[in-house]
Amino acid sequence: MRKLMSTVLMVCSFGCYSEEPLLLSGLVRASENQIFYAPKTPRWRVQIQWMLPEGRIAKQGDLVVVFEGGTIQAEIEGDEARLIIADEELQRIISNNEQSVLEAEYQQKKTRLLLEKASIDASISEQHLSKFDYEKYQLELEKASLANNKAKEALSQTKVANEVQIKKQKFTIKKYQDQLAYNRNQLEKLSGYAQRTGPVIYSEHPWNGEKVFVGMSAQPGWQIAKIPSMSRLYIEAWVHEIDYKKLSLEDSAKLVFDAFPEIELSARLTELSTQPEERTEWGNDVYYRGIFSFENPTDVTLLPGMSAQLSVNGRNAL
Repeated sequence: MRKLMSTVLMVCSFGCYSEEPLLLSGLVRASENQIFYAPKTPRWRVQIQWMLPEGRIAKQGDLVVVFEGGTIQAEIEGDEARLIIADEELQRIISNNEQSVLEAEYQQKKTRLLLEKASIDASISEQHLSKFDYEKYQLELEKASLANNKAKEALSQTKVANEVQIKKQKFTIKKYQDQLAYNRNQLEKLSGYAQRTGPVIYSEHPWNGEKVFVGMSAQPGWQIAKIPSMSRLYIEAWVHEIDYKKLSLEDSAKLVFDAFPEIELSARLTELSTQPEERTEWGNDVYYRGIFSFENPTDVTLLPGMSAQLSVNGRNAL
């Protein structure tokens, strides 16, 4: 942006002073923008892999910027492989559990039959058996009952253990699924799509002011590009502290764009900051931000970033 041009005083023929219009340089800005930011990735910096050429008109849904996602893609492939292995492990656990339950059920049925047989033998009256046989049948009944109880307990424990194994494995699968979904979502964030139709404008590096470029590494949150709304354009100009008091809101101005010097438009000052700001690239002086509104012409195509000249007819001339 060009530095504010100094006000020129001219001596009139009667010895008084008349002030020429205040000349300002400004840039076309858009009131609304879709901004593309560098996303957060496992690495501190992310590389810009591809961008739609600057100035190209992006239609809604068009791919505008792609960031390098090799690390995340590798994690996704690892998640997918771990998920397949986890699913196979779940099927193995289910199969083994079914087998262990069948074996436990068979053992329980076997002990139940032995218990029934022992109960029949033990029910024979003592008067029909020798004392030895009678006591032997009673002892076998106790052993069969104990074995059957143990078999029942073993079956119950097997079912509980199997249920726990399946729940643990399903939890592992859910963890891998969540991680996979997260990484896929992160990968989607590495691609920016246009939400509106408009020209693609590259942003500036926050440190050196240079335009961003394909191959550059950016930190999370850096502004990479934007698509402005072409319906609400304005001129942003910075007013030197010396000339600040010469301006008032609603001051009129003549507007000429550097790209279209043959077209002259009318503009008016609609905003003027009250707090000065340093512009280090212009020196140690301070400047005030001014906003000039104008009617967007239909016979030319204006783009944010274009330079413009303003001739302001201030009402507070000295």
